[in-house]
Amino acid sequence: MKDAAGKPYTRYVFNRLTKDDAHLLFQAMQIPPVPALAEVMPVMGSESLQQMGTSLLLCNNALGAWSLELEARGKEKIDAIQTELKVNRQPGVTIVPAMVIAIEKAQTAGIRYNRQ
Repeated sequence: MKDAAGKPYTRYVFNRLTKDDAHLLFQAMQIPPVPALAEVMPVMGSESLQQMGTSLLLCNNALGAWSLELEARGKEKIDAIQTELKVNRQPGVTIVPAMVIAIEKAQTAGIRYNRQ
């Protein structure tokens, strides 16, 4: 991924978004730049969302699949890849066995799963 100047990011951009990262939103939504939306970018970062009470989950099944892909690309052996990814995940991210289980537990607790 590249910043607004076209240079590769040297940070995990989605942790602390800035107004200068709004081009990512516009690209994803396939819309022209909307300056007013750039103003809300800082509150959309995962760090900000966590401060507001959001829980971030990582599916262990998906982690395993990504690790297999990286091993297939010759990056490392799967055990080393999984260890590296788990140790260096974003602070506050909880690994769950399977996302479908986490969703079911949330629904049992009264949290509605709404996919739009």
